[in-house]
Amino acid sequence: MSAILRADSVSKTFSGRRVLSSARLCVNQGEVVGLLGRMGMGKSTLLKICGGLISPESGWVEFDGIQYERPRLSTLASKGLFYLAESENLVSSLTVREHFDLIEKRFGKGDRNFVLEFLDLKEFLNAKAETLSGGESRRVEIALALLRRPSCLLSDEPFRSVDPLMCDLLGNAFRHLAANGCAVVVTGHEVNALKPYLDSVVWVTSGTTYSLGSAGSAWTHDAFRREYLGAGLE
Repeated sequence: MSAILRADSVSKTFSGRRVLSSARLCVNQGEVVGLLGRMGMGKSTLLKICGGLISPESGWVEFDGIQYERPRLSTLASKGLFYLAESENLVSSLTVREHFDLIEKRFGKGDRNFVLEFLDLKEFLNAKAETLSGGESRRVEIALALLRRPSCLLSDEPFRSVDPLMCDLLGNAFRHLAANGCAVVVTGHEVNALKPYLDSVVWVTSGTTYSLGSAGSAWTHDAFRREYLGAGLE
């Protein structure tokens, strides 16, 4: 496997508080990486920097062989990156069908029938986004990623406020993307729900990152178990 996304020596400060000081991330094609850590440690910040939504104060991001000191989402998206924020990824006034149409107009035709079947969305095609529940909205968002067929997907808190069956559906979608060569990075506090779908874990803590290897290795890592898994997660 080859790395499609790298970030190194990344730092970021908000309102005088140093959130990231020396963060790194390396994601290979065909793997699902869990970016894990306690609330406020900088997971979402690092994901946004890698996705080009905010700029780092130092360090760089490399995507598909090109290095950027100030990456921009529009540039990265044109090269195959797909970013899903924790919320508000859909346009409330548009139907699910219209969202699909927009993705295909921009990125080309996808296998719409497969996506609708895979995520059980056929009955929602004519529903407006504003009428969908939280779990239904998340399914549509992941469906858009499947339709887009990105080379890299960054998804912030995809399992938040969804039931176990929905977690399984979304997790299988991540595995499907990875099986087709996509590099997937997900954040979240629902660690036991996320674990079965992860190939590797990167721990974000105290402004930096630690690559812990496989999920099994991470769950037996002494400091990770003590400081994160046993920390009373939200």
